[in-house]
Amino acid sequence: MRRIATALTAAALAATLGACSQGGTPAGTPAAGDNAPIKDISSLVKTAKTSMDEKKTVTVSFEGTGPIAQLYASMKCEVDVEKTSMGCTGGPSEMVVTTDGIFMKSPQLAQLGGDPSKPWVKVPANDEMAQQFGELGKIGDFEAMLPAGSTITSTTEEQVDGKDATRYEVTTDLQQASANASGAQQAGLKIMLDSGVTELKQTVWVDSDGLPVKIDSTTPALKFQGQEIPESQLSMRYSDWGKPVQITVPPADQVQDMPSIPGMPG
Repeated sequence: MRRIATALTAAALAATLGACSQGGTPAGTPAAGDNAPIKDISSLVKTAKTSMDEKKTVTVSFEGTGPIAQLYASMKCEVDVEKTSMGCTGGPSEMVVTTDGIFMKSPQLAQLGGDPSKPWVKVPANDEMAQQFGELGKIGDFEAMLPAGSTITSTTEEQVDGKDATRYEVTTDLQQASANASGAQQAGLKIMLDSGVTELKQTVWVDSDGLPVKIDSTTPALKFQGQEIPESQLSMRYSDWGKPVQITVPPADQVQDMPSIPGMPG
């Protein structure tokens, strides 16, 4: 059902990608390359943002379990941080996110009807679904992944894939995050709050330059319109910072508008 699907998408994005804006950054932010653990979210965000803006591109791989994580399971995305665009393959669907809209290709979409000669479906940028899926593009925006209300609860020095990294345990107060969110992000947070979920936990690993290496997050069990949605766990791994990416928008003759779903509102 489209409304259920879009609402769950909003919840997934708010939970796993922290798609809310984080507030200002204090003076005295540690410089990239400083190995001392950072003590507050604003400084962690500032350091990461500076390094990410310099690199401009990254590849992100997803793994996960549970119904919400399955939206991204086995997906690999090439991200252009500067242009806020990305191309994803390997998951349940292929996806290209641009400022013009979201292009998707999957067997499930093909079953909805429309023109079978056009395998790609476009959702315009001003569509509610596009706005929700568009939050995926913020996986290249560390500021958007650690929402207002987040605090660092502990730090540990570890290795990830053979590289030195600092592990940060982060807890987010959903009431505070919701007060600073809007649109699709706020809708997703409301689903969690209405389910009795008051906080989210993420584990974030960053390297000595402040670049994200890995993020693990858990979406607790939710209740929505009488349905029980089990807990989901999602892991994102960042690699190839600064290396060229290729994000190709499908040609117009292979693209159709999102088909309507019989019996469902548009």
